[in-house]
Amino acid sequence: MTRRVHPLFILMSSISIIRSLLIPFAALILNAIRKGEINTYTWIGISVGILFVILYGVASWYFYTFTIDAETIRVRKGIFQKSERTTQRKRIESIGIQQNVIERLLRLATLTVETSSESGTPEVELKGIQLDFAKELKSSIKNDGSVVAKEESEEIAYTIPVRDLALAGALSGRVGLALVGIGTAYQFIDQFIERYVDRLFSELAHLSLVVLSGLGILVLLVIYIGSIIVYILKYGSYRAVLQHNRLLIGYGMLNRTEVAFHADKIQALVIQESWIQRLIGRASLSLHIISATGEKERLLLHPFIRTNEIDGFLATYLPRFRQFRPQYEVAPIGFRYRVRWPLLGYALLFTALSSVVIIVLDSSWRFLILLLFIWLPFYYLAVRSGYRKTRFGTAHDLLMLRKQWVQKETVYTPRLKIEELTWSVSRWLEAKEIARIQIQLRGNTAFNALYFERTDIDTLQRWYKQSFLSKSLAGEAETDDE
Repeated sequence: MTRRVHPLFILMSSISIIRSLLIPFAALILNAIRKGEINTYTWIGISVGILFVILYGVASWYFYTFTIDAETIRVRKGIFQKSERTTQRKRIESIGIQQNVIERLLRLATLTVETSSESGTPEVELKGIQLDFAKELKSSIKNDGSVVAKEESEEIAYTIPVRDLALAGALSGRVGLALVGIGTAYQFIDQFIERYVDRLFSELAHLSLVVLSGLGILVLLVIYIGSIIVYILKYGSYRAVLQHNRLLIGYGMLNRTEVAFHADKIQALVIQESWIQRLIGRASLSLHIISATGEKERLLLHPFIRTNEIDGFLATYLPRFRQFRPQYEVAPIGFRYRVRWPLLGYALLFTALSSVVIIVLDSSWRFLILLLFIWLPFYYLAVRSGYRKTRFGTAHDLLMLRKQWVQKETVYTPRLKIEELTWSVSRWLEAKEIARIQIQLRGNTAFNALYFERTDIDTLQRWYKQSFLSKSLAGEAETDDE
């Protein structure tokens, strides 16, 4: 049966378009008002533009239809150019429900369905359907088309408290991203607020250095707190439910996202520990799946778990995965080839920069530029420490790959999920009997590390080439999708 999305899609689409154009048009209108160029025709033009947006929303809704039958899902849309996308239900990897702020106010949702395609976008995306209907569709699709009766079954769920989210946000390093965002926004509106900025800087120029430093620290503190709040809003109301070997993960206080998938669809488990998290015994867990969001294939599982609780957590929610010690270390001879070119590049860059500053500037402070070279030994020691801790191992039909520099990252992936296992090395290093390894998973996910002994890589390849018909040691028997 062919259906259209909900009529409120017209309002949602119109608001979304107007919202995307609000900032540039508001800036233009304010600039026109400031110059006294606003008149009746301006408002008429704005009204006509809004009417056109509404008519566009009506046309988009009329031509937006979908059909779900026992075998396929078909979505048709397009005003001037019609498009139809058909997806087989048996190829579905994950199902997601997303709600932005507008959709939550209108009780609408976007249903996304992803297969193993490498397109990077959802195979099916149904916007503007009622939330309850989206949940019914998700239940129908994930049960292979049969809407089963609700059964009383064991359900294991966990939530993440706001305190842990706040700590994770404080250690997430998002302050740099916030500063970049503020700088980008300033570049956009600079021409409209230029005179106010000049006046502000002229006032600040009369203040003492201590006051200016205090104001700078205050601004950075506000940005830092803002980045924590944004993190909490993004991952707030986090809830994960395990039922019938299926995981449902939902998060977001404003823009709500829910992703449902079978545990067998997990491509990899990633454990990340920043240097601060390592000091306090914390880590973050994430999953690589064929994402139904179309944005990333990495899905947050736990942002701030204690490292001594990971084994118990995995035994409860992901029994297929377990931690173990890696057996193979990097080749010691490979470190010089890992560090020499970056170190040489930084040394040449600092030399050129210092030469320009010392020649151009007359101030005695110009020699402070030479302090840049102090960073080189710290870089050398950090890379050396991280390189020595790079390892891989195999156990329980899992491959473990660990890398570390500033952040320690450990990847666990089932053997049957590895699409390709390759090694590569330049002709210059071939005689050294070392190489880098790379594993390619379904989708666009890949992990690599360097350098390992060729004998260890040969052992890894023999492990990978084992019969794919044998029973997995990491859980239940494999499904057809494996």
